[in-house]
Amino acid sequence: MSIVLISIFATIVLFIIYILSSREERDIQDKFAAHGKIEGYYSGGPDRRRAERFNAELDVKYNLLKTQPSRLQTNSKNISESGIAVLVYEILPKDSIIDMDIMLPGKNEAIKTKGRIAWCEDRNGLERFDNDGKRTFIAGIQFVDTEKKQRDQLLSYINNNLAVAR
Repeated sequence: MSIVLISIFATIVLFIIYILSSREERDIQDKFAAHGKIEGYYSGGPDRRRAERFNAELDVKYNLLKTQPSRLQTNSKNISESGIAVLVYEILPKDSIIDMDIMLPGKNEAIKTKGRIAWCEDRNGLERFDNDGKRTFIAGIQFVDTEKKQRDQLLSYINNNLAVAR
């Protein structure tokens, strides 16, 4: 009799754990779900971009100013005169400030700038994990405090290499 009661109790406990974990998983999915995405961009309202984006895979090194002493290496997905979208392996907090070094092809020195995290989202489908199985996110970063020389180099690269390719 006690074995039957223990079995019933264990079944109930496992069922409760299953229900709670399913609920938690749904909550997480709802929180990070990309609702209303078309071609990888949110389109739930008018386009809020300040400048035209151009696809560009550039080497980018970054670190959060207050929390990361080391620079992390990543690649961009697209770039504009006002910001850049990069692949990251962690959720970057909205409105946090990062230091960035952006390497332009054919240049020996990186564009050094700061950026404000405008958004950071989970990636869906096959892009959710990289080739090594690491979970990936994409972050939109608005350039802030970019020196004129650095900004001019960036605009020159966009206008002479990316805009003409369209």
